Amino acid sequence: EVETEQVRELAQRRTTRDQAAVDASLVTMVEVSRTDANMIPAMMDAVRVEASLGEICDALRAEWGEYREPARF
Repeated sequence: EVETEQVRELAQRRTTRDQAAVDASLVTMVEVSRTDANMIPAMMDAVRVEASLGEICDALRAEWGEYREPARF
């Protein structure tokens, strides 16, 4: 029941937010990630325009990839 409610709330939020602002904030965040600058302000800007945690993580994963610990025997 909780999962269903969260999915519904996220879908509703996505329909009412400014998608162009979300996209722009994610692009800015990725650009900042390519420098030595502090990424927290750019991440907070993305959150303020209602980018989801999944969208933020996906943008960074697309830039950096995903760490997989090598198997050790």
